[in-house]
Parts: sequence; structure tokens; C-alpha cells
Amino acid sequence: MSSSVFIIDSQLSRFGKTELDYHSLSYQTAIQLLKRNSEFEPQFLIFAAMAPEKYTGEIFLPARIKESLGLKNLFVIRTETASSSGASALHTATYLLRSGAFQRGIVIATEVMSRLEREENNLLLGSVLSDRQRGFAMSMAQGGGMIATRYLYENGYDRKDLYSLSKKLHDNGLQNENAHIRKNITEEEYFRSPLFTSPLCLYDISPLSDGSCAVLMSSDKTNSSKELKIAGIGHGIGNLSAAPGSLSFPSSVAAFEGAYKEAGLKPKDIHLAELHDAFTPFELIGAEDAGLFPKGKALRYVKEGKTHPDGQLPINASGGLKTRGHPVGVSGLAQIAELQTWMYKEDRFQNGLALSIGGLGVNNFATILSKG
Repeated sequence: MSSSVFIIDSQLSRFGKTELDYHSLSYQTAIQLLKRNSEFEPQFLIFAAMAPEKYTGEIFLPARIKESLGLKNLFVIRTETASSSGASALHTATYLLRSGAFQRGIVIATEVMSRLEREENNLLLGSVLSDRQRGFAMSMAQGGGMIATRYLYENGYDRKDLYSLSKKLHDNGLQNENAHIRKNITEEEYFRSPLFTSPLCLYDISPLSDGSCAVLMSSDKTNSSKELKIAGIGHGIGNLSAAPGSLSFPSSVAAFEGAYKEAGLKPKDIHLAELHDAFTPFELIGAEDAGLFPKGKALRYVKEGKTHPDGQLPINASGGLKTRGHPVGVSGLAQIAELQTWMYKEDRFQNGLALSIGGLGVNNFATILSKG
């Protein structure tokens, strides 16, 4: 029984707003991928989404998508872990392939959030919070704001420093043809934008996006020119009722530790990362939890250019959730597609790391991809 698993190819839709429903957008994304890999015959299909029942009223989607794609009889299921649903689908597929019961599979993640107004979206996304957290009259953004306030205060930064992170992510998104937000922001625009929850303004919070991603996976090496090995995966589950505001997510730390152990790698071996940043400071927390930078130093390295695409360790070169967009059930899988694209842009990118966060730092998944 082989324990190796490979990412063969991937396909991203454009993120933003679509008139398509979950079924149609999933089909459109997956059929492009399957046509490009016509000899690939999946034995399972895993579909990920957070809330199609709420957004468009669609149910029983895995079977409907399989039927539309014209796939033969195969194993079909759905995974849902809130904003880490795409990553949980990838990890589930990895375990299926490692088991030896299957050799090939397709993972599809789709979310169509634009059907609901922002207030309805905020209530739906906030439903993942615990009763204790809601007792603080908290939204997800308020939780992110509490963490950001503490990070800036305890490490001697201010909002001007936070602007440098937002600026980097917007510059990166400007170069991503699939990104929801493609805008060159100025410091003046940043400070004049609405403050959603101090210190986070419009340019610090990910947009409500529609989007889809599909990935082909195999337990056997192929002739794919973009093949990557899943070197290690890790998962962490936190305390749903924990008070917000910590500058570290124990579930992320556990996920990183598991992924590093499986891969036989250390933080110094990572050359590129896509880290969950529904709120811009989460990139900093993720980088420090991963051991990529010392505690409190991640924002300094952003300001110095070390995490820019041409820097020492690019982080969220795609624009991250902040500007690529955040269709919540898709982002964890989209990170894998982005890593696949970027790792074949430069020889120096041998090992890539992804972190997907479910809820307010609760159900988190780390993945390490390697060339060769």
C-alpha cells in the first residue's frame, strides 16, 4: 500500500460575483480540469461547501455534480468545516488515497455568497461562534479586531504598520487574474476607508466572494508537468468556547506540528506559504504559529519586504483571502491551487505551506506540498 499522494492538476474559477448557482459553477470549474486531463478517471468525488442550503437552497450537490460531469459510478461525499471546508476535503481525499482503497479522485469546492446581503452573511458566518463568544455581542470581524488590537499594542506597532500588510496583499491581488479585489490602494485611501471594527478597516477584511476550485489527486505519480507531492498534513481542533483575543491559535500550532512531522521538515525548509487571512493580522498569527518568524516579528518582516513575492519567504503571493477573495468553503482548497501555480514559477520554491482556519481559529488544517 502506497502512502504517497500527489496533486496532479488544479483549476480555479474567477472569484467575485457570479450569476451561477453552486451546481453550475462547480460543473464549469471541474469540467475544464477534466477536459485538460482527459485520461484521468476519478474513483471518488469529494465536494466542499459551507452553506449551499442557506445561500441558494441547493441540496444533494455531490451526486448532482457527478451526474453533470458524466462520471461513472464512484464514491461521492461532502465535507463541511466552515471556512476550512476546502482543506478538510483535501485532507479527507488524502486519507482515502493513503488507505489504498482508491487511487484517483477529484475534490471540488464551491461557495456562492452573493445571494445574501452583507448583514445576513455576517449573521450566517457568525453562527459558527460559541454561545460564550456571542455573549460578547461578537461578530467574526469583532473577534479579528480584538486579536489585531492586542497584536499591535503588545508588539509596538500601529495602524500605519498594518497598512503595509494590506498594501502588500492588494499589490499581490492586482497581479492575480482570478482575484476578486484588484485595486492599487494608497495610504490615504486606507486611512479614509470605513473602520469596521477597530483597528480593522475595509482594506483589512476579506470580501464576500463567489468562487470555485477543483483539484485532481492520485496515489501514483503521473506525467503531469505541475505534479506536487503532499509531503505532510496536520490538523488541530481548538476549544470552541475559548475567549477570543489570543495571539496564537493552539489548533494551528497542532496542525503545523503534525504537518512538519509527517513531511520530515522544519520551518526553515518552507519557501512559500499561503496562510488564512480573512482578517489581515491572521497572516501574522499564522506565520508565527508556523514558526516561520519569531513571535511579534512577522509584521516587521512584512514591512521589510521579506514576505513579498520577490522576498525571502513569500506569504500570500496570490493576494490571500483578503484580495483573491474568500468564498468560505473554497479558500482552503484554493490555497493548494495557488501554491501549485507559484511553486512552478521559480526553482527556489521547493516546499510550500498552507494553513486553513475553520471558525475563529478552531478547526484548522495545515498542508505541506513538495516538488519531486
